[in-house]
Amino acid sequence: MANEQTERTRIYTAFLSAGLPVGYEAYRRHHPHVKVMQNQEIHEILQDELADVELVGDAEVQKAEDAVSAIRQQEQDLDGVLVFGPPSAELISIGLPMVAVERPLQGCTTVPFHAYEDSRVLTAFLPAHRDKDAEVYSRRLTDIARKLELIDAIAQMKRLRVLVVTDKPVLGYFEPMDVQIEATREEYEETYIDNLTETFGTQFIAVPQEDLLGRMPKMDQQEAREIADGWIAEAMALRGTDQEQVFESAKLYLAMKELMAEHDCGAITTEGYGWPPHGYDKGIASQGLPSSQLCTDGIAAASETLTDCLLTQQLALYITGSAGLLGDYTLDPFNGTAIVAHCEGTFRPYADERRAPYIIRNLPFVAENVGGACVQINYPIGETVTVAKLGTHERKLSVFTGQTVSGEELFPYWDDILGRNKLAIKTDAQALLENVDWQAFGNHRTAFFGDFRQQFKDLGKLIGFEVVEKDR
Repeated sequence: MANEQTERTRIYTAFLSAGLPVGYEAYRRHHPHVKVMQNQEIHEILQDELADVELVGDAEVQKAEDAVSAIRQQEQDLDGVLVFGPPSAELISIGLPMVAVERPLQGCTTVPFHAYEDSRVLTAFLPAHRDKDAEVYSRRLTDIARKLELIDAIAQMKRLRVLVVTDKPVLGYFEPMDVQIEATREEYEETYIDNLTETFGTQFIAVPQEDLLGRMPKMDQQEAREIADGWIAEAMALRGTDQEQVFESAKLYLAMKELMAEHDCGAITTEGYGWPPHGYDKGIASQGLPSSQLCTDGIAAASETLTDCLLTQQLALYITGSAGLLGDYTLDPFNGTAIVAHCEGTFRPYADERRAPYIIRNLPFVAENVGGACVQINYPIGETVTVAKLGTHERKLSVFTGQTVSGEELFPYWDDILGRNKLAIKTDAQALLENVDWQAFGNHRTAFFGDFRQQFKDLGKLIGFEVVEKDR
């Protein structure tokens, strides 16, 4: 599938100076035990750190105009630029996402270095003289590498094909909401797809629901049974659903994987659990459990054709290592909480093998033993989470952070309210309410365990989106 990438991201590297401090020979003679890092060593360290990225070029010193010429000659094959020294206006104007590294203490400043606002440039700082604390210098190198990984994430989006399973192509039934459409849906979709193509190059492949649901009976029955049995064995309990409903969801999981492979897609978003003309009364299985497994597998999978949530999930997989939890978004300033709730989410909330315990349940608004199965994942409390979402049509990115708290201490029978998976997040909900932008972002958000506010802010700058920190 398309998510199994072999193509490497290519970032042009330009050293605009030797990187040696003024008076280097005298400094080295008087302080021979103090190491000054050479450009070649920096280049090698960063290349070793970035296994999936090719740092194009070498550590030879270049003039800015020569770097511009070299980049323009191979621009179509490049994904970004790493420049050591203040980038020229012409270099910035090429428009590739860039990390510019200032070399403090190299010498007297002749070309001022600044934040390069309103450009796709992130800044980093690597002094010509190493910090006295080796850990500080190491963190500087790591900071550069992490910012280059954001360029890598953007580059991987170019190669992504997303399967959108809907009878209302290409964005589906649930978003855009009416409040998001200023003129017509057709104009909204045209702008959305234009922005998507310009920003990422990601392709949406729309197919009707019957292409997915109609192949469920054809799936390998034994394989589906084994998957269903595995889900049940790992679950803490079955509640409101039974083995046959879990089996139906397993067949849907296999059908989703098969259809993705058939269309060479690396991510999938489907309508809401068989939204019209299909429905629960016709025996359509919930995709809550299949999508949860796909997210756990490292494949972005969103219900309700929530394409902006899906794109955010995919970027988060590259950046954080987890697809997180998407869901309906509620603000409660009285309790100082934001709530995200839906019926699917990853079993792996972190970028490692830790798994959250879960209960397999029926959908909250469907009769028991009908409509397949979804999961109630019991996510940890007392943890920092980052809530984010792309607004592709408006070219905006929303981000805020908070701490997960116990929903049971806020509302009785918390597990039976709205979506089966929920996060109650302690944050500045009043500020969020005052700054909420339903038009740009709709009524869903995605949440990821860990503090990734700065990474999302940096990502927004690299793609040219306005970053909205709504809790501040």
